[in-house]
Amino acid sequence: MNKRYLSIFLVILMIILSGCNATDKKNVTTKLPPIGARVYQKNTILFQKNDVLFKKDVFKAKLQNTSYKVKKQTVVQTTFKQGDKGSRVKDIQIKLNNFGYKLNSDGNFGKLTYNAVMDFQMRNKLTRNGVVDVSTLKKMELKPTSATMYKPTVIKKPTTTSNSSLEKYVNTKNFSSATSYFIWIDLPRQKVNIFKGSNKKWRLVKSMVCSSGKSSTPTVRGSFRVGSKGGYFISSGGARCKYYTQISGNYLFHSVLYNRNGSYVIDNTLGVRVSHGCVRLALSNAKFIYNNIPARTLIWSN
Repeated sequence: MNKRYLSIFLVILMIILSGCNATDKKNVTTKLPPIGARVYQKNTILFQKNDVLFKKDVFKAKLQNTSYKVKKQTVVQTTFKQGDKGSRVKDIQIKLNNFGYKLNSDGNFGKLTYNAVMDFQMRNKLTRNGVVDVSTLKKMELKPTSATMYKPTVIKKPTTTSNSSLEKYVNTKNFSSATSYFIWIDLPRQKVNIFKGSNKKWRLVKSMVCSSGKSSTPTVRGSFRVGSKGGYFISSGGARCKYYTQISGNYLFHSVLYNRNGSYVIDNTLGVRVSHGCVRLALSNAKFIYNNIPARTLIWSN
């Protein structure tokens, strides 16, 4: 009898326990994976080994879709070059004008703006590439100084002398050239005079404004002969000098100063003594001597 009651009690206890578990399962809150988490899905596949089929669970991961919107980052332009346009380019042009450049502030990074940037970089000892980068922009924020201010072209008008008086003067001297040409470098008047003819019969064919050596590095004086020639050379300061003709040693006729690649003039001062000893000329005049005056032509510098 006791065994019978015990069996009934155990059955009732099992029913009660089963009911509790069922209720608990219904009340369990399903935990969802966080947004952006990987959800693993279980797939069962069959594979065969030695004529026996096996089951294998494979878990595949997928990224749960998020409801967040990704904000697009605004890219701030910090480098400006030829061809760029806009308000930032206009600001650069205004800053350059504070340093003495005469640019039209139109927001167009054209050739004139490029040339001004190249000159500005040279004066501020920056890499000369014509590109306005962070370092160039920082220099533009500084106050202009005598070293960083752009210096416009200075052309001093030399004292005028008539052709006849020049011819009369040289024909009173005993100038004999190995060719039909004769060159007189008139240092006081900063002129290069070219004559054609022969001793006592020289006729002026061309008179050019020049810039000879400054007082600390004067141009040589005396009689010399035209030596070697070349299309250009790069000076110790990095400037390109075009169409040079040798006077004596390192003393040359050559053009005004261009930037290193020869794309624009960086100093075309004429009529005053500013060089390191060479005789600077306008490009067309340097080219005239280069093309027309033969080797061994007499040069008189005085």
